[in-house]
Amino acid sequence: MTWWLWSRRVELAALLHDMVTLVLKMNQYYAESKSPKVLETLLEEEVISKAQIKLKDSQNVLQCFKDEYGNDVHSFEIDPSQCCFLLQVENVKHCLLNKLNYPMLEEYNFSMNFVNPELTIQMKPQARQRSYQAECESNIFINGRARSGLIVLPFHAGKSFVGVSTACKIRKCCLCLVSNVASVDQWASQFRLWSNIEGEKISLIKSDTKQIFRGLAGVVITTYEMLATFGGETTYKDYEKTIGEVLNKEWGLLLLDEVDDVPEQVFHKVISITKSHCKLGLTATLVRKDEKIMDLKFLIGPKLYEANKLDLVKEGFIPDVLCFEVQCPMTKEFSSEYFKTENLKRKQALSVLNPNKLRSCEFLIRAHEQEGHKIIIFGDNLFALTAYANKLQKPMICGATSHDKKTSILEDFKSDFVYNTIFLSKVGYNSIDILEANVIIQISSHTGLPHQEARRLGHILRAVEIELPKEKDDPSFYSLVSMETQEVADSIARQQFFVDQGYTVEEINILFFYRFKHWPKL
Repeated sequence: MTWWLWSRRVELAALLHDMVTLVLKMNQYYAESKSPKVLETLLEEEVISKAQIKLKDSQNVLQCFKDEYGNDVHSFEIDPSQCCFLLQVENVKHCLLNKLNYPMLEEYNFSMNFVNPELTIQMKPQARQRSYQAECESNIFINGRARSGLIVLPFHAGKSFVGVSTACKIRKCCLCLVSNVASVDQWASQFRLWSNIEGEKISLIKSDTKQIFRGLAGVVITTYEMLATFGGETTYKDYEKTIGEVLNKEWGLLLLDEVDDVPEQVFHKVISITKSHCKLGLTATLVRKDEKIMDLKFLIGPKLYEANKLDLVKEGFIPDVLCFEVQCPMTKEFSSEYFKTENLKRKQALSVLNPNKLRSCEFLIRAHEQEGHKIIIFGDNLFALTAYANKLQKPMICGATSHDKKTSILEDFKSDFVYNTIFLSKVGYNSIDILEANVIIQISSHTGLPHQEARRLGHILRAVEIELPKEKDDPSFYSLVSMETQEVADSIARQQFFVDQGYTVEEINILFFYRFKHWPKL
């Protein structure tokens, strides 16, 4: 590196000690800094210069005003006319991060925002904040301002609690986006559980429901899909006016649930068409199946807080999980057919329908049901999952299951007097709230994807508000693997994920079970 380039970077680093923040005012974005030289340096970049709105009849490149403390703050407005509004903002962010190696922070001085109406909402007295949630909140709110960014908490460690408490502190209009319809109702119940918000202030927008809050301020909860399809052929026509109002509104807080699981194109579009002062992305893992986690940090903001799972386990906030790889030898007939066929789907079906795997599954179900445990059986192969459920005479929830039947099955599962085992297809990964489950048995998985394993693991980690008795058994996670098949290679990726998450994995051969008539101590 030449001396000139080195000195230039040192000079730039010194200039950037005063943060560059992105601020939304009256539906317009501004780049702000206390140092005019910082902004002037940034404007030397062509991408940023093109995005700036030039001041008319003025020789000044920057605007200047006094903040609440009497300090001079300099800014320039980002031009929405040349192309998509948020695309200009993204260009500025990209340039700062990639070329100048400096991220732009988004901060919201909500206490000094007298333009947007105030929302009457407070946390209920009985809403007890955990120590890590308090630490998380302190990272969101700095110097009286709310920062945009990502919050990473383990499954059922209280992400919704953090979202509701943030809305209560900002006290402005809140837009909450979730991945599916079931989550809409769950988030509404969380707002009612933890805050004193009036019921008429909560608006739910779903394919079959449209509730509009009364007054100037409220909370709107809807799905990413409802907003992403706006203006297209698949738009919900009856909701065009309602969704249009959502997109035209200036939101104080944008809560983004399950940001690790939303398709990149859908997520990108939703961010680009909504206007908000503060964006808070909630996730249990920074692992995406499309490996575009950096896009989240770019579109929302930096990681503000990530809880250490082992610390939460040690402090008793979430339980530890016992992880097992159950090795199931292929039967002679199935093994012969497996190596004979070249059809990949047929190979996968044979490995899942391995009779020894079915026997293993049945054995584990009986053993855990005798202990009074609640069991979820996961599988990606719908044909095999249906065969297992029918053979073992257990209820199953899949994509074709009606909402009423799914609700009935879940209510019966939560009861202690109906049944203790259910089968779930991919529909069960997200937002099916089953706090009672403490055993997972997966009979198949898509190549052991970490994202998939994380989703399934979340179903046996209790919600933060549930107080567990001391003598309660730790939850168990079983992966049934047909030996001498592709599943063995896939299990390596799965085991690595669990180890990275701080869990230990024990391998068990199914023949071990058959030697004992009693349930072995694991």
